[in-house]
Amino acid sequence: MSGLTLNITNGIAEITLDDGKANALSQTMLEALLKALEEAAAADCAVLISGRQGIFSGGYDRKLIDAGGPACDAMRAAGDRLSMAMLDFPAPLVIASTGHAMAKAAFMLLLADYRLGIEGPFKVGLNEVAIGMTMPDAAMPQARARLNPAWLSRCALQSETLDPERAVQAGFYDELVSADQLLDRARAKVQGLAKLDRKAYRETRRLMSEPLRAELKAALEGRNA
Repeated sequence: MSGLTLNITNGIAEITLDDGKANALSQTMLEALLKALEEAAAADCAVLISGRQGIFSGGYDRKLIDAGGPACDAMRAAGDRLSMAMLDFPAPLVIASTGHAMAKAAFMLLLADYRLGIEGPFKVGLNEVAIGMTMPDAAMPQARARLNPAWLSRCALQSETLDPERAVQAGFYDELVSADQLLDRARAKVQGLAKLDRKAYRETRRLMSEPLRAELKAALEGRNA
C-alpha cells in the first residue's frame, strides 16, 4: 500500500499522504504521487497536497538512503521525476504542510505554487549534509532558485533546521495558519487559483520556471550520461 489517497471533486484534486508513520517518500509513495498527479492533470484539476496530522513528510526513505544501491537509485529517480512533474503540472498546485517537512519533502514545498504551514514545534529543512550526503546535482538548482538568497547557505550547506516562522522567511512557506484552519484555508486558496485563466496561468508559470527547469533537466541528463 502506498499510503496515498486521491479525491477529485468539482475540479479540485486532493492528494493526502498518510502511511501512519513519517510519510516517507519511498519509491512506492513517489510512484503513487506521480500517478495521482497524472490523473489530476488528465481531469484538468488544480491540486492540493497534504499530509497527516503532525507531519507532511520526512523525505526519502532513510533506510534506502543509508543502504544505497539499486533500490535507492530507483527511489531517487522517482523523486527526480516528481520534481519535473511538479514543475510541468498544467494547473495550480498548492501544498498544505501538516507538520514536519524534511529533505525531499522540503523540496516539494519549494516547487509548489503556494505553500501553507502550521504554527507549532515543527521542523522544516534540507538535512542532506547533516546526514553525510552531498547535495544532489539536481537538488541544488531547486534550492538556489526558490530559497531566499540570504538563507541558501544556512539551509543547503549548513543543514539548518527551521521552525515554521523561519521557514516562511527562508522561502519554504508563503503563510502560516493554525492547525485547525489549515485545510480550510488551503482549499480556499486552491479554489481561488483554479478560477484564474488556466491557459494564462500555465504559460506564465512555464515562463517563470523555465530557467530552473532547464538547469534541472541538464543536471539529470548529466547524471544519466
